Amino acid sequence: MAEYTIRELPPDDRPREKLELNGPEYLSDSELLALVIRSGVEGKNALEVTREILRDLDFDNISNSTLQELQRYEGIGKVKAGQILAVFELGKRFAREEVTAGEQIFGLEDVLGHLNPEMRSLEREELRALHLNNANELIHEETIFYGSLNEVQIQPREVAKSCLKHNSGGIILAHNHPGGEADPSEADINVTEKVRSTLRNLGVNLIDHIIVGKYGEISLKREGYLKG
Repeated sequence: MAEYTIRELPPDDRPREKLELNGPEYLSDSELLALVIRSGVEGKNALEVTREILRDLDFDNISNSTLQELQRYEGIGKVKAGQILAVFELGKRFAREEVTAGEQIFGLEDVLGHLNPEMRSLEREELRALHLNNANELIHEETIFYGSLNEVQIQPREVAKSCLKHNSGGIILAHNHPGGEADPSEADINVTEKVRSTLRNLGVNLIDHIIVGKYGEISLKREGYLKG
């Protein structure tokens, strides 16, 4: 099938020329994505292809798509689907502020900068743990539980086993709410208290439990649920 490029557009409407003249921040989402796929198909240029994709999918949806799902759109083959996913993966890696073993975590912002960009786009709930020593240095990061579309079963015993395995002095838990809102449920609050009680018996401090929603996050410590 013959390809139809965006070269036939007026110069002021061509994404590449607009980028060279004004910079990428002046391009629309569809124009930026058009630069990634570079060309369309016969009767449909790259901008029209990307506009069609963005009518159906937001960035989180695209980021979590598979090659096969993107190839359902006319003009998107395996190569272009791979280019799109590669760009979004680079974006996620850039957005995520890596916390490496031995690095100190001084506050909530350190944790959120590390976890939030990735966790807010997950389609299923996960419980993650940052294991710290007594100097607040990161020992290990792991996903303890994988949940369903709307819940993750947090077992205090399994959290305790993980702390013993890594000889943790403290732990920060984080789980996501794929539905969007980060507000803690009664179950979230109750299980957090059970985990804290279990860990206290081991001499391990539950420093915080963070809930990450699509549009924000909540620290149970900051909200006053970890007092006493």
